Parts: sequence; C-alpha cells; structure tokens
Amino acid sequence: MADADGDTTKALGDRGISLVGFVTALATSLVVFGIQMGLFLLLRNKLARIFKPKTYLVPERERTEPPPSSPWGLLLSLFRLGDREIINKCGLDSYFFLRYLQTMLIIFIPMATVIIPILVPINYVGGRSHDFSTNSTNSTEPKATDNQNNTITGLDTLAWGNVKDENYRRYWAHLVLAVLVVIWVCGVFFAELRVYIKVRQDWLTTAEHRLRASATTVLVSGIPNKWLSEEALRGLFDVFPGGLRNVWLTRDLTHLLDKIKKRDEIHKQLEEAQTELIRMAKKKQLEKREKDEKQARKASKSHRPTKSEKLERQKLEDAAARQQAEEGEGVSSGDQHDIPHDIHDAEEDIQHQEGHDDTPSKGVKTGFSKITGGLGKGVDGLFGGAKNITHGIDNQIETTNGFVTIRAPQGGFTVRASTDRRVRILDEDDPPRPSTQASSRRKLSDAEDRVMGSSATRPNQSGNISLISDDEILNKQSIEMRQFGNTTRKVENMDEMYNNEKARWYEFWKPPAGGFASPVPQGYEDSEFPFGKKKPLGQTLKGFIPFMGGDEIAPVEYSKAYSGEETEDRDGTAEWEKWVKRSKRPTHRLANFEWTPGWLPGLPFVNKKVDTIYWCRKELARLNHEIEVDQENPERYPLMKSAFIQFNHQVAAHMACQSVIHHVPKHMAPRVVEISPNDVIWDNMALSWWSEWLRTAIVITVVAGMIILWAFPVAFTGSISQLSSLINTFPWLGFLAKNPTVWKVATAVAGVLPAILLALLLWLVPVVMDFLAGFKGAKTGTQKTEAVQQFYFAFLFVQVFLIVSLTSGVVAILEGVLNDPTSVTDLLAKKLPSAANYFFSYMILQALSASSGTLLQIGALVNWYLISRVFNSTARNKWTTNTTLPSVKWGSYFPVYTNFACIALVYSVITPIISIFAIITFSLLWIANKYSMLYVNRLSIDTGGVLYPRALNQTFTGLYVMEIALIGLFFIQEDGKGVHACTPQAVIMIVVTILTALYQLLLNMSFGPMFRYLPITFEDEAVLRDEAFQRAQDRRLGLVDEDEAKSLDEGLTSHRPGGDGPSDADEKEIRGNKLTNFKPVKGIAQAGAWAVRGGKTTYNQTLGKAEKGIKNATKFRNDRRQKDLEAQRAIGEALYGGFHDEIEDLTPEERDVLVRRAFMHSALRARRPTLWIPRDDLGISDDEIKRTREFSEHIWISNEGTALDSKVRVVYGRAPPDFSELDIIQL
Repeated sequence: MADADGDTTKALGDRGISLVGFVTALATSLVVFGIQMGLFLLLRNKLARIFKPKTYLVPERERTEPPPSSPWGLLLSLFRLGDREIINKCGLDSYFFLRYLQTMLIIFIPMATVIIPILVPINYVGGRSHDFSTNSTNSTEPKATDNQNNTITGLDTLAWGNVKDENYRRYWAHLVLAVLVVIWVCGVFFAELRVYIKVRQDWLTTAEHRLRASATTVLVSGIPNKWLSEEALRGLFDVFPGGLRNVWLTRDLTHLLDKIKKRDEIHKQLEEAQTELIRMAKKKQLEKREKDEKQARKASKSHRPTKSEKLERQKLEDAAARQQAEEGEGVSSGDQHDIPHDIHDAEEDIQHQEGHDDTPSKGVKTGFSKITGGLGKGVDGLFGGAKNITHGIDNQIETTNGFVTIRAPQGGFTVRASTDRRVRILDEDDPPRPSTQASSRRKLSDAEDRVMGSSATRPNQSGNISLISDDEILNKQSIEMRQFGNTTRKVENMDEMYNNEKARWYEFWKPPAGGFASPVPQGYEDSEFPFGKKKPLGQTLKGFIPFMGGDEIAPVEYSKAYSGEETEDRDGTAEWEKWVKRSKRPTHRLANFEWTPGWLPGLPFVNKKVDTIYWCRKELARLNHEIEVDQENPERYPLMKSAFIQFNHQVAAHMACQSVIHHVPKHMAPRVVEISPNDVIWDNMALSWWSEWLRTAIVITVVAGMIILWAFPVAFTGSISQLSSLINTFPWLGFLAKNPTVWKVATAVAGVLPAILLALLLWLVPVVMDFLAGFKGAKTGTQKTEAVQQFYFAFLFVQVFLIVSLTSGVVAILEGVLNDPTSVTDLLAKKLPSAANYFFSYMILQALSASSGTLLQIGALVNWYLISRVFNSTARNKWTTNTTLPSVKWGSYFPVYTNFACIALVYSVITPIISIFAIITFSLLWIANKYSMLYVNRLSIDTGGVLYPRALNQTFTGLYVMEIALIGLFFIQEDGKGVHACTPQAVIMIVVTILTALYQLLLNMSFGPMFRYLPITFEDEAVLRDEAFQRAQDRRLGLVDEDEAKSLDEGLTSHRPGGDGPSDADEKEIRGNKLTNFKPVKGIAQAGAWAVRGGKTTYNQTLGKAEKGIKNATKFRNDRRQKDLEAQRAIGEALYGGFHDEIEDLTPEERDVLVRRAFMHSALRARRPTLWIPRDDLGISDDEIKRTREFSEHIWISNEGTALDSKVRVVYGRAPPDFSELDIIQL
C-alpha cells in the first residue's frame, strides 16, 4: 500500500519541488481519485454483494443499516454513526483503528491551526528565496541555497532552511512550537490510553463477553512434568476465586495434523476432478445433441431455431437446474451422521465421549470449537426460507456465483412460534436419535478422558470445592449456591514436608537442610510420571537435543480402507465411458518425494502420471480411515507442556495471568488470557521451548536482514527516475537522450515504473513477515498479528522514511553511527529538510489513491467477476466465494498509517505545511476505512484492540526523530558571522528528548498492566450487570412466569456500558429468534435495493427493553420483514443469516454443554469431508457415487442440492453437506 510517486523521487537530489511540479503531481493524484470515486458511486448501489455485503450476508448482530443512495447522504450517515455502534457491529479492532485515524486528526488540526500561521511567515518573509517558479536552467539569477548548499525553491521557501543566518533568533519560535508539539502529542496519547483502558474494560465486562469461554480461559505454557496432569493443575489453580470449570491438556498431534492437511489437499483435488469429468461428459452430450438436431433438420428440411427460441430453451434448462438445486435432492454415500446441527447433536457427542451412553450412538468423529443453535438436521433443516426470488437477481447465475433460490423442503416447512426455542437440550420424553454404522467408536477410558480433558468438563471434584459456573450461579432456580474453596493434598507423613537432606561441603547449589520441601502437586508420586508412564533416561535426554525429536509415537496397524486392488473402471459399464474417452480423464503427475511442494509441476519421464480420480479416491479412503483411527486413540501422542485452563470466574483468569504461579523461574509461563478457540494456531502448540527460542532468533535475524538489504532494490527503483544520473553512470544508455521523442517516452516511463516496482516490493513484505510470525511460534492469531505489527512498522519506518530521506543505505548509516554516535543529529539535520518535498507528494498520493481504492474494492471486483469465474468450477468453491467477506490483516494494515503519522510529526516543525497534507490524508482514509469496516469487511477474530497501545507507542518514534533532527539543526545553525548561534535551543531540545523518553516509560509502566488485564474493582459491577442480563434472558426465553416477570420488570436495570446511548432502532424493536422470525420470500423487489435492517442482539435488548412483551416484538419484526426483504437479503438469509444464534441466546445448561470441548485440539475435531459433486441428467454423478461406495465405505460423496445449468455451470441451492451450523459461533 505504501508506494511512492515516481515524479516525487527528486527528494533524493538537492533541489526543492516547484509549485508547478507539485500541482502536476496533485493533478495526477486527483485524476486517479476521481476515476475510482466515480466508479464507486456508480456501482455501489448496483452491486450490493461487493459494496455493502454486511447489510445482509453476516449474522444479524453484525448487520448494519444500508447506507443512503445519495453520495451526500452516505457521507452524513458515516458521521452520524456512533462509536458504540461501531464497537457492536465491527469489534474493538476496527473501532480503535478508526480512533487512531481520528486521533491523528485531533493532533494535526490544532497543530496546523497554530504552527502554520506562525512559522510559514517566519520562514518566508525576509528569507533566502521567494522563488515558487519552475526550476529553470536558463535563469541567470543566482540560486538561493541553505547552509548545506541545497537549492531553495518552490515549497522549500516555506520551510526551515529559508531563514537567513542573520535571522537566527527566529528559531526560538521553532523551539517553542516544537516543545508545544511534544506536550500536545504526549497529552493526547495519555488521554487516548485512558480511553482505551476504559473501552476495553467495558467490553471485557459485558455480560455477553463474560459468557464466552475465551473470557475465562488461560493458556499456560512451560508446565513441568510433575504438574502435567489434570488433578495437579486443578489442585494448583483452585486457589483462585470460583475454582476451575475445565482443564484441557494438549498433545503433540503434529503427525495427525499433517495427515489432515494432506487429506484436505487430496479432497480438493478429487472434488475438482470429479466435477471436471461430469462437466466434460455433459458438454459432449450437448455437442452430440446439437449435431443430431442439425442432421434432423437437414433431413426434414426445417429451419434452424431462432435466437429467441435458443434463449427460451436455455431459460427452461436453467429453470430445471434451479428447481433441482432448490429441492436439495440427490444421492449420498459415506455419511456417518457426525455433523452436529443443533444442541442435542452436540450433547450426544459429549456424552458419548464422557462414557455416559450405554446404548449405541453415532461415532464421535468430530468435535466443535464454536457452537450455536442449529436449524434442524440434514438438508431439510438447513434452509427453510428464501424462495421465489425475483428474476432480476437470480436469473443471472454470475451475480450470485452459482447460488440459486432455495425452496422449502418437501412436506412443508413449519415456522415455529415465537416462544419456541431453536436450540435446546433433549427432554427425557424426546425420542433418541437413531444409531448409525459409525457407532463403533469406543468410549474413552477415564484415563484418556483426563488426558484429553473431556472428563475435566464435569464438575465432580471431591472435597469442598465447587465447580459451579457463572452461568449456573445466575440461574438460581436450578443451581444451589455452594461455598468455593481450595483443595490440598493429603499428607500421611509430616516429615515429607521438610527437606532434611544435608548438603555436602562442595554442594554449594543446594539450600541448607531443615527447610521446607519443594511443593508437590496433588496426585503426584515421586516414582511415577504422569499417568503411570516414566520415560527412560535416553528418551528424556533426546527431548532436550534440538532437531532430535521428542517422544516416539506408538505404531498402529491400520486395516485396509478399500476393497480390492483394482480401482479403475475396467468393466466398461461406467456412465462416463459413454461420453468421454479414457485418455481424456483428468490426470496429474506424482511427486517423487513427500516434501515436494504441491505447486511444483511434474515433469515427463521424471514424475509418474496417474489418473487423478482413481489415485485420489484411493488415497482419500486411506487417509480418512487412518485419521479416524488416530482420533480414536489420542493416548498414542505425547503430552505437551501446555494446557488450557478455564475458570468459573473471569476475574480468576486475569488473576492467574498476573500471579507468580511456579516457584521456579520461567516455569508455567507465559500465560495468556482472552483466547478464542478459533484463534488458536494448533500447528505451533507442539513447539518446545528451545524450538521457540531458536525460531525467534532466526526470525529476528531475517527481519533485520530484510530491513538492511531491502534498501538495495528500493534504491534501484528510485534510481530509475534519475535518467540523467543513469546515463552518466551507464554511458551505453546515452541513446535515450539523442532522440527527443525517445527521451519523452523514457521520462514518462521513468516517472511511473519506480512507483510500480516499489509497490510490488512492498507488497511482498507483509506476506513474508506474516509467514515469519507464524514460524516464530505464535500460539494464537493475536500473537501473530502483534508480531507482524512490530516487524512491519520497523521495516516501513526504515525503508520508506529513513532510506529515502537520508539518501543512504542502512549499512552506510549504521557504519557512520557506530563510528561516531553523535553524527546521528548532524546526519538527520543535513538530510531531512531537503527530503520533505518527496513526502508532500507521497502523502497526497496515498490519501487520494488509497482512500478511493479502498472504497472501490478493486480486489473484490476482480475476484468476483474474473478470478471466480475462471477458477471456481466446483459447488464448494462457489459457496465459499459467495459466503466469504473481505477481511483485514491488522498486523500489516496498522503500521502503514502509523508510519504516515510518524512522517508528519517529524516534519511538523521543519516543514509546517505537511500538517495540511496529514489532515487531508487521515480525513480521507478515515472516511474510506469507516465505510469499509461498516459495510464491507468482516473480522471473524477480534484481538480486543491490543494493537492500539502499541501503535501509539510506535508513533513516539516520529517525536524522537523530530527532536533529534531539531537538535542537529540547532547545533549546525550559524549566524551571519559563521558562529554557532543556536546552541541553547539545542540543549533545551536535548532535555525535552530525555523528558519525552521518561514520560513514555512512565506512561507504559502505569498503564501497561491494564492494557490486557482487568482490575478487581470491575468485578462487582460486572456481576450486577450479569444478574440484570440473566433476568432479561429469563424473561425473554419464557423461563419465568408472568407474575415473576412483572416484578422483574420493575427492578430491571440496564447493564450497558457508557456510550452513545441506544439508537432509534433500539427503541423500536427487541431481538427475537432468528429462525422463527424468518418467513419465505414472496414478491421481492429488484436487486440492489437496500437490505433489511438486522435484528438487534440480546446485548441491546437488556437496555431497559427486556420488559416489553416477546410476542409484540416478534409480531413487529415479522411485519417489518415481510415489507423489507428483497433479493440480496434472501440470499443472505439462505446462505448465512438463517441459522445463526449467539451464545447469549442459550440457557446456562446449554452453554455448559457447548463449551466442554471448545479447546480440544483441532486435529481431534476434524470431520470427514464430503465430495460435493454436481448432479447431472446423464446419471454420471449418481454412478460415480455408487462406484465410490462399492470401492470404500470411508469416502463421503454426495450430489445433493446441486445441478448443471444450460451452459454446464455448477449451481447449488444449499450449503455443503459437511457444513455444520455449530461452527459459526465464537466462543
């Protein structure tokens, strides 16, 4: 994103930019801005999927009101939207990013108001030069220069260097304003950190957030062996208030993860090959049909069909394909019914794991990390609305990427009453779910339960400890309050509590005898390793040697996954053989080695060529079988020295992270709180401590090398624009200057090519750093994002700012600084002022091109209308493209804007008019990014705004560089007699620099602990809000009778944190059940109209509105839905919104069921994927399913809900069969 305009690279020279040159650069930027903005305004009301998908294609709590159709209405709506709505709809990361841009405006608007009226006249009046004209080589007048012999012309006449030596006293004004700038920026940052802490604390203590598993779960690393058991960890951490709810020990499942990744690759390859074969046969059938019809017409001497007749025929075929996809019918084989669709599916999985089921039940081939209410079971329960969508949207297959309308299941779709619950736990009277062939999964033993953490989910600890959850405490009708307490191990011999071993005279490392023995965990015996397995000495030593590996995995003998060795169809009865030659079937070449990258093409005579379908079918069956066997035997894999520990109270989790847990340094550390199950990077959970340290050292070395060495290609891009210098350096380029026409063309290319090359180089940097952050060993996506933010800012500040402004490589700069550290001030003082002109054009180009590009969504347009049409051939690919919204990688996004702020601060006093460019830049970017966050981008993972304090701290870099540069400028400034005249100012700036560093240090020492953790003072208030929230939930869910509800209505209080207050929409409606309120769509208006306003979350319902009758709210919402729904919304409801519930919509018992396996390893939760192929009228897909079933029972293949249209394009009318509604919610 951070690129440079080739015309502005004159900053690398010694001349200022002329006013004409600046206007030219500005005009170019305005042209780009105008074109992109014009296209955005033209298309945004027509392409809702690209420019406002968050109005319908997200869960209801994240949906935003569609923006007004007029440009001015859109702009006003962006200003009217409050901060609280941004937090609710977009999350804290988006809010604090927008707040950072707003903070920069708060900083630079007053600065520009004060500094420019004072310093610009001081610099210009009576200055060295007043030349705003174009630099002319024909001028006979002497050129004005500053103390460093840099030519002063154009905008340089308004900068520091234009003050004459005899007017050196004017620099006192620069000093005073520089000190005021430092004070103002430091004051704003102090206020912003206070606001950050308040907003984050409010967010952490909302009742909705406290219900989530992430609010009470801590990742503990570096656990010693003797503490590596559930009993030991429970006994250790139960000292914190409320006790523990769950303990999940982690295992090294790297081997299993590798198998799953390979299976996913083969599954995708096989699905594409099967689809290609079916489409190939269909195309051959159409060709044959056309040929036969042509011969028939020739024989009957009839005319060929007209264009309108052809179109009518296509419409009929497309209608038939849509109907077939809508009905959701088809053939399926290999379905183990292990995809949970609702709460009782999930409960059965967990009960089976815990050994509570004595009757046959479906096998536990999966777990789930993000669970919410489902929408029934199977195909019929997946969708039940969205039909009869108008022709303006769905008759165009391209506009919906293959999605067609969805018809109510046969047999009728019953819309539940408003009082029905969509997610519930089975009652005793409910019939049991039918058993399946997958019932062969054995129950886990008690020991295995403890290893994997499933038994840890049951509150069955003996003694006086209570494992009652917050959810159960709030539900006072069903849970009896009991006293929480701490458990201790039983000691039979009190002598064991003392260390009576006497140290010999040379054993100085041992403590004196008579002291207390080291703490012993509960359930630990000195002669036993956890779970009764003690490793041999050789294996123990091997684990400490890098690259020697850890514990060995016990081998398993797998049974055969398919029947017979003959996998190819040799009997000649296959349906595809009627249309496609065997030689035309999809093929590929096998890699000779396992480590060969998949993207590397195979070579003839080197790599073996195989039939893709036959080979992949065989491998997929084998991997499915092996993975499922491995999932049934997790005890084979060694334990890792980490665990997820879930407390009953949020405050306990935060206390555990801030306490000293272990008596030995670096043990049971680090500890991380606020971990979402979906944010865990399971690939890195198996890394040992030495591996993390080694990887960190490697990554830091690589990043430092990138910062240093990347200057060479960047400098090369800058040198391209200096054609005269290139010709002097390389005489063979002299032919470019001989012909005027060639010279003009070369000059034009030299003005554009550097910017393109620099943009390409800088585009690669965040990609590399994202990889390095993962390689470093980050355990969560949040840690990975924070690492990228640190690395990328350092890179941008050095490469985009220092290298360009100092016109030297990093090596030369470092060499000079090491030889003479005091030369830093002189270097900055000599080089920075002349480089300011470069950043004028740089910032204005970024402001105009980046902001309009963000609004235009060029990447989304190219992906939707070009890439997806070319590469999305399968139903799954089209489904994914249609339901996946753009996201933001904050680690590489934030530093770009932080770098802008630093550059503007550096030049705020040296070249005051840069504040104007900073204001324009941050204003346009704030508008563009606010629109994007509200209407386009969807962020599945929120870090809770932890990047904001680091961004503010990184912005201090701009202050330091400004202070150091001013120190150098003051020191080198001379009066008319050549005497250094500004030494007092330099000394004052040195003191200011030291005070700034001390201030930042004290600021972080004071606020640092609260950047992530909650203070205890919030706990009582949070409990009160929890109680109010639970009363509102009980009232809404009908868990209290009418008399009790009335009494609750009188005492119900709001729990909402401070903000902008409820909106008008909050006053009008209360959120109801999303499923029961959804009605089939009839008579929908044209596409592109505004999508209906989404229902508000339970969070907003409790703001004094819970006392309203649920029936009235439901009736209101039903009436409004009938009026407002239209085509795009119908797609959103069918694809996404129709089956999403929030965790706060569940009862406490349901929540307890759903969080039990939230942090089980993803490798143990991986489900058998479905080969989702298109259904055709030739019977080829049905035949392929039959042959796959005969080949192996370990492959799930289906053509349900798919079809081929008249142009042999895949259309679909449902989600993939292996899609689980329970995978939506974030715990």
